[in-house]
Amino acid sequence: MRIQQVCQRTGLTKKAIYFYIEEGLVSPQRCDENHYLEFSEDDVRSLQIIALLRQWDMPVSEVHELFDYPSMTNFYLHRRLHALRNQLLRQLGLVHSLSALLTELPPQYNMSSMQEQIGRSTAPSEADQSTLDLLCPDQDARMISIFIWSSFLNVSKSEYRLFLWRKMTEQAQQDLKGSLKYVARIIYALDSEWIEKDARQRYRDTQAILKLDETTFPIYTQRILDCLHHLAEDDREQAYWKLNYEKVTLPLVQFFNGPLGTLMAEYNPEYRLYLTKMQQLVAEVVRRLQTGGEQALYQQLQTLLAGQLDIEKDGNLLGYYAFEMGLYRSLPLDVQRRLLIESNREASPLSR
Repeated sequence: MRIQQVCQRTGLTKKAIYFYIEEGLVSPQRCDENHYLEFSEDDVRSLQIIALLRQWDMPVSEVHELFDYPSMTNFYLHRRLHALRNQLLRQLGLVHSLSALLTELPPQYNMSSMQEQIGRSTAPSEADQSTLDLLCPDQDARMISIFIWSSFLNVSKSEYRLFLWRKMTEQAQQDLKGSLKYVARIIYALDSEWIEKDARQRYRDTQAILKLDETTFPIYTQRILDCLHHLAEDDREQAYWKLNYEKVTLPLVQFFNGPLGTLMAEYNPEYRLYLTKMQQLVAEVVRRLQTGGEQALYQQLQTLLAGQLDIEKDGNLLGYYAFEMGLYRSLPLDVQRRLLIESNREASPLSR
């Protein structure tokens, strides 16, 4: 297919198509006889997708990443929506600020008086945020749900499963309300390669735990204990634990093991078996920490973590920490602290 026909089918200009060829996003063959570019149906399909992504203002660098990690399409679309919402919120603040200013100004206002407005706030207000949420509700709860349940989502589609998924994401919006912005900020800030690597590792762990037997049970019990020993020996790991305990670890553990688990077990029955196996692992680890040979480790962790380790209240956090929390310890600590401050500021009415 020649480039003129490709332009008609994609809506792209020749200049744009040549640009995407130079970027390596498409690689049409060149005819040996006349050296014209020959585009395949796959090339056209890729260009149509690129054109759609660019309509959403997705940077070319992110288009590259999406083509490199197609399994993360959901993530890139969520991140793009997150960016567009932030842009729109900023624009709403500017529009309302300028509109309010014009309402106040006398008709003979001129440039020499503009200095009076220096320092005037243009930040979006709580009303602007409400307007944005009405026009375009955020999808952060859906995105976080995909990350949490990713190992159990590869099942056949059905209307009932779609209904269950909607219920789960709606409930996630409520259950994670206080932590949603912080968890979402962490995920959006992560490197794509790391996210995919983490997802693959969690899937492998999930499959191994589903197949747990007498031979492998001690191996995975020891793996949890090894993670706890590493936590006791590593100041950086302790810093991550303390920073994330209230805003990430506890909410996600409760979310993962709470009432929503019933819905997930309907969505994918393997989830019930996974929870049963994980609870068996955790029960053995808790036994060793409380009455077995790891009591000294438990006392050490309670001291080092300033009491932020209550396995009597929720021992499930031990399994979650060992197998699920790696993603939330990958950003530099100073970056995570900044994200926490920003999310707290957004959540505080006094900041608006």
